[in-house]
Amino acid sequence: MSRILVLLLAGLLLPLGSLVASPVPEGARGVGALDDGDPRVEARLLFDHSVATAGGKLRAGVYFELDRGWHIYWRNPGESGLPTQLDWQVEAAQVGPVQLPGPEVFTEGGLTTYGYSGEVLLASDVTFDEGARGMQAVRVTAKFLVCRVRCIPGQVQLARAISIGADARPADDRTRALFDRYAARVPVAPSSFDLALDAIYSQSAVRPGDSFRAAIVVVPCAGANRERCPQYAPGKANPAEAFVPDQIDSVQIRVTGARPHPFSPGGFLINLEGTAEELDPGQRVRLRGVLAVRVPELGVRWVEVDLDLPTAQAGAQVVATKNPWLEPLASSALGVTLFRAILLALLGGVILNLMPCVLPVLAIKVFGVTELAHQNRSEVLRHGFAYTAGILATMLVLAGVVVALRAAGTAVGWGFQFQEPLFVGAISIVLLLFALNLFGVFEIGFDATRLGRVGEEATGPARSFFEGLLAAVLATPCSAPFLGTAVGFAFASSTPVILGIFLAIGLGLAAPYLLVTWFPTWARLIPRPGAWMIQLRRGLGFALLATLVWLVWLTGRTVGPDGVAALLALLLGIAFVSWIYGALQSSGRRSTARVVGLGVVVLAVGGLVASPAPAPIETEVSESGTLEWRVFGPGAVQAELARGRPVFVEFTADWCLTCKANERFVIGDARVQAELERLDVVIFRADWTRRDETIRSELARFGRAGVPMYLLYSPRDPDRPQILPELLTVDLTLNALRGLEARANPV
Repeated sequence: MSRILVLLLAGLLLPLGSLVASPVPEGARGVGALDDGDPRVEARLLFDHSVATAGGKLRAGVYFELDRGWHIYWRNPGESGLPTQLDWQVEAAQVGPVQLPGPEVFTEGGLTTYGYSGEVLLASDVTFDEGARGMQAVRVTAKFLVCRVRCIPGQVQLARAISIGADARPADDRTRALFDRYAARVPVAPSSFDLALDAIYSQSAVRPGDSFRAAIVVVPCAGANRERCPQYAPGKANPAEAFVPDQIDSVQIRVTGARPHPFSPGGFLINLEGTAEELDPGQRVRLRGVLAVRVPELGVRWVEVDLDLPTAQAGAQVVATKNPWLEPLASSALGVTLFRAILLALLGGVILNLMPCVLPVLAIKVFGVTELAHQNRSEVLRHGFAYTAGILATMLVLAGVVVALRAAGTAVGWGFQFQEPLFVGAISIVLLLFALNLFGVFEIGFDATRLGRVGEEATGPARSFFEGLLAAVLATPCSAPFLGTAVGFAFASSTPVILGIFLAIGLGLAAPYLLVTWFPTWARLIPRPGAWMIQLRRGLGFALLATLVWLVWLTGRTVGPDGVAALLALLLGIAFVSWIYGALQSSGRRSTARVVGLGVVVLAVGGLVASPAPAPIETEVSESGTLEWRVFGPGAVQAELARGRPVFVEFTADWCLTCKANERFVIGDARVQAELERLDVVIFRADWTRRDETIRSELARFGRAGVPMYLLYSPRDPDRPQILPELLTVDLTLNALRGLEARANPV
């Protein structure tokens, strides 16, 4: 019975083996790498034509079949092994280079190697001379090293003849399908799949002995409309196998992970670590290799990587580049990197409480804390948790919007919602209603009999939740120290990481108020509530109106004077209807008041929907002190650097109050202005008040998700600007400017 099963199994396997290719003549088949008399490799010489033509081309290849568990090597064998070589001898013909398919990655005793297992076809194009006639001999010598735990060198000599006729005749379908299958695995130029590749490094140049980080940036739809760009991804489940480097003189490269491209939907990044050894003076080094890419509708394809790797002599001055994209997300470093990003998010959220964006809402919470200071602890904690829940709910919604927009093919950045006039209008209405409530025009959730008990019931947990929501919304246009790095890390990561970091920012934002409610002894230091609080409450309403003035001004910057007039008219109408609502509420006519309250909502929504479309606003050149700001453009920046002039670029937006504070108190400082003029620095302003793909892409190139960002370029190193912190000081800016001279004259 067992013999019958063996025969049946052999009968099934023989047809499967025949699908690989047709039989070949005796001399076109050989074996090598004998292991105790048992060959580990079988090789066959194949053609994709049975008849070729003079002046015509055919594909000739060596088809290797390897025993299970054994492999041969790619052009870069890795940390051990030898590359496989094919030496062709064909009379009256020219043989092109061997077309190597993308390799596999193997780990042998802790060493990483690159090659092929199971089977592989290594082919070349053969072009016959015009005078070729009759039968032409094609010979090839294959030299290889085949390894499992141990390695065995092998060599096989193969030969067969091809007929030269008047008309070309293709080989059988199975053989041509085999050539086509492996040809699809041969790396091609990135432009073949509409991809663009770039590289970023952790320092401006690599010196002998330096360890550095790098990332290959894969940008899809480079030559097409990027609005509907399909999703590309690394072509291997293990990111460490997606990029296979070539042998690079005096530089060792290791893949550490991959991540989605944060600001170019459908793209991704491959993170690397490298170590430089001895470099010859003036040696030009290239980062070369092949990259597996999962191409929509085509599957896994390979592209060639050929990027510049800047080098410098030992002891030369280099500039470190801080970029969250360079932090590896794979391997054991994931936990440390993610922990650091979450810690930065928490710190950034805490500092947001000191930013002018959040001050109006904090003023309201000060009013609320004075009311709560003398209530029981459980009631105080309810308010603290409600306020925190409002912030966290808003941050979750915002993170969800970011994830949804990215999945839909739209790139976004921190504070992006303030580029939408409808959003600014909606927040303006919310602030107006809050201010009217503080002025006593109407009450939220209270009838007329409760108006006198402001100190007891004006700030229920539901209101604390809403105040937390408002604080989070108003905080988003601000970029505090640590926040830019954390958000950039989030936008460059997966969906769970985005959600986690946004929640960490929310916890940091809520932390001060939550701590006060958690430790009631702190709150009892505040005076008891009384009649004075009614006046304080009304005074705090003006803080919200001040923020409303800023939002109206921002509307003018985004939609023009007509938009401002429309928004003011809408706010006036809402204020009038709210006054009617308050009058009905205080008279006890609750049913009628509810109808009018619904009218407020309808008026607000209808007014926003009917608001005018954004008007085209031209960016104008402005002056700062004695210096002239120029409109940002990458080409304009490079042109000035080519003339030998240093460049300072400010990435800003009208809705970014941190930007405006830096601009007014630091960049506008007389000492900074004098230093800019003395060094003949050309200053550019990249205004991101309205959506601008060029500015967003430039922010993304430096790992930033939002503004502010400040770049200081030296003409001696035009591709590696110094990135200044989000929160500037005069001394820090002056030191950076004076450092330009040191970079221009390195020791």
